Amino acid sequence: MQIIDPTIKVLLIDNHQADEGSIEQLLSKIKSQKIQLFKYHDLTSAWEFLQQHSLNIVLLNLDEEPKNSLSRLAKIKQVDNREFATIVIIEKKFLTEALIAAVEDYLIREEISASLLEKTILFAGERHQYIQELQRVKQRSSEIHLELLKLQDLFQAIVNNTSTLVWMIDVRENYTFLNQAWLSFTGQKKDTGLQENWKDRIHPEDLAKCKLAYETALNKCQGFQIEYRLSRSDSTYRTILNTAVRRYNSRGKFAGFLCSCLDVTQRRKIEGKMMQQAQSDRILAEITQNIHSSLNFDVILQTAADEVNQFLQADRIFILEIEQQQQLILLFESISADLPLSCEISAIDKLPNKKLTENFQRLSRGEIITEDNTSLSEIINNSNLEVASIAYSLLLVPIISHHRLWGLLCVEHNLYPRYWKQLEIKLLQRVAIQLGITIKQSQLYQELERANQELVELVVVDSLTKVANRHKFDKYLEVEWKRCTREQNFLSLILCDIDYFKLYNDTYGHQAGDRCLTKVAQAIAKVVKRPADLVARYGGEEFAVILPNTNTLGAKYIAKQIRLQVEALKAPHINSPIDLYVTLSLGVAGCIPDSSLDFSALVEAADKGLYKAKELGRNRVIEFEIHR
Repeated sequence: MQIIDPTIKVLLIDNHQADEGSIEQLLSKIKSQKIQLFKYHDLTSAWEFLQQHSLNIVLLNLDEEPKNSLSRLAKIKQVDNREFATIVIIEKKFLTEALIAAVEDYLIREEISASLLEKTILFAGERHQYIQELQRVKQRSSEIHLELLKLQDLFQAIVNNTSTLVWMIDVRENYTFLNQAWLSFTGQKKDTGLQENWKDRIHPEDLAKCKLAYETALNKCQGFQIEYRLSRSDSTYRTILNTAVRRYNSRGKFAGFLCSCLDVTQRRKIEGKMMQQAQSDRILAEITQNIHSSLNFDVILQTAADEVNQFLQADRIFILEIEQQQQLILLFESISADLPLSCEISAIDKLPNKKLTENFQRLSRGEIITEDNTSLSEIINNSNLEVASIAYSLLLVPIISHHRLWGLLCVEHNLYPRYWKQLEIKLLQRVAIQLGITIKQSQLYQELERANQELVELVVVDSLTKVANRHKFDKYLEVEWKRCTREQNFLSLILCDIDYFKLYNDTYGHQAGDRCLTKVAQAIAKVVKRPADLVARYGGEEFAVILPNTNTLGAKYIAKQIRLQVEALKAPHINSPIDLYVTLSLGVAGCIPDSSLDFSALVEAADKGLYKAKELGRNRVIEFEIHR
C-alpha cells in the first residue's frame, strides 16, 4: 500500500497589491506542523515552480476582475501532471459562479481569519489526498480486472489442452462449461453438450449415490469427490474419479461446482491385482509404525508377533533369541484363537532347536529354512510362482542384527497342509529385517540412556565433592522459588563458608584442601536428609543448602546442626585464628516468595547473614531478614 505524506505543501501566489503581506501574516499564525509554505508574487515564477515540484494546494490571493482571475486559474491548471487543489482568496464583489466552479474552495477576503484559513487548507489538503488515493484505487481495480481477464483466457487455454475431463455446473444443475477433453470423451459438440443434464451419462447403478453426493454438497456449499461409471461416445462405460470444488461469482456468492474427472478404469484393474501386495504392505507399515512408536523392546516384539499372525492366520508364531551354544529362548508367541486347546503341539517344541543346529550357517546367511531343510530362495526369487509347491508346517526366518544371527521368527501350521504364498514369505523376510533394525536401535538406545545419565551427572554434580554444582543450584533455586510462590510456602537458604580456608591450603597444601572440601560436603549432606532439600557447592570453599517448605526457624536449626557436624570432624586447622579445627560460618535467610521479589533477594540476604557471621568472629550462624 502506498504511504501518503502527511505534510500539506502549499504554494501561495499573492498578487494583491493593496493587501500584500497580509495573507503571509495570517499563515505565520498557523501552528499546524502539517503545512509547508512556498510563496511567489508573480504568476510566471510560480508556474515554473509548479512544473518542477509536487504540491498539494495552490493558494491564490487575487484582486482582479473575474475574467482575469479565470484566466490566471486556467494558466495554473495547464501545469503538466497537475495533482494539486486550488483555493482562491477574493473580495466578495468579484466572486462569481464560474470562479467557484473552477476551484476546489474559496475564501472571502473580508471574512478571512487565521483559524478559518488553517481549517480550509487542512480540509482541502485531506480531501485532495483522499481523491488521489481514490484515483489510485480505481486504477488498481482496473488493472486487477484486466489481470482477471487474462487469467480467464489462461484457464480456458489450459483446460482445453489437458486430458482431464473438466466441466462446470451452476446451482440449477446446468452445464456452464465443458472442456475439449469432455467433448471428445462424450463425442459431442459444445452447444449440444451444454444442453445435456449432468446425470444423463451416469451408469444407472451409480446414479443414486451421485445424486446424494451432489445434493448434500449443494446444500452445504462444499466440494465432494465420488467415483462412478460414465458413458463414452461409443456407449461403453469408463470408471472415473470426479473431484468437485466450489465456485464463487464476482460478488463472492456460491455459484456451483468446478469438476475434474480422471479415467481410473485401468487403475482399478491394476489395483485388483495388487490388493494382496497392498495388504502385505499395510501390515508391514503397521508393524513398522508400532515398532518405531515404542521404545519398549518387549512391546515391540509382542506387537510384531501378533500383527504377523493376524495377517498369516497361522497356528502359532513365536520369536526366539539365540543364546550361547546355539540355544533358543522363547521370548514371545502368538497363538491362533481357532487352535483347539486339546491339540497336542508340544511334540514339536524342540524342533526349532534341532533345525538351528543343523542349519546355523545357512540361517546366518539370511536363508529361510523349512521343516524338511528346504531353502525357499527359489520361491522368493521366482516372481512367476504364486504359492510354494510344497506344504510346510514350519518356517524359520532368521533375524540378523549387528551382522550376526540374533534369533528366529518362527511360523507353525500343523492342523492341515498350508501352502505358503510368495507374498507371505517376502513379508516374513521384511518383518525380520525390521526386527533386526529395531534390536540394534534398542541396544543403541540403552547405550545412549547410560551415556545420557552419565552426562547428566557430569552436568549437575560437582566432580570433587559429589554434591550438586553451582549450575544445579541456580536452576533448582529458581524452580523452587516459583513453586513456593504459587503454593505460598516457605523457602529458606543457608550459605556456608569454611573459615580461613586459604590458610588451610597454605598450611596443608591443595590436595589436603580438596580432601577437606569433600569431608565438609559429606558432613553437610549427613544433616540435610529430606529428598526435596539440596546441598550444593556454591563456589570455592562455599556451600549452599536449599530448604523448600522450611521456615527460618527450622533453617536456623539445620544450620546449627551443620556447624556442629563439621566441628565433630575434628579436622586439624593449626593456623586458624579462631580454633584448632576446621569450622564453618553460616548465613540463613527465608521467606514466603511472592511476585514482587526475585529469588536473588533470598541469596543476597543469606550472603549478608554469612558476611555478618564472619564479621562477628566466624564459626557461628547468623539469620538475616529479607527487606521487601
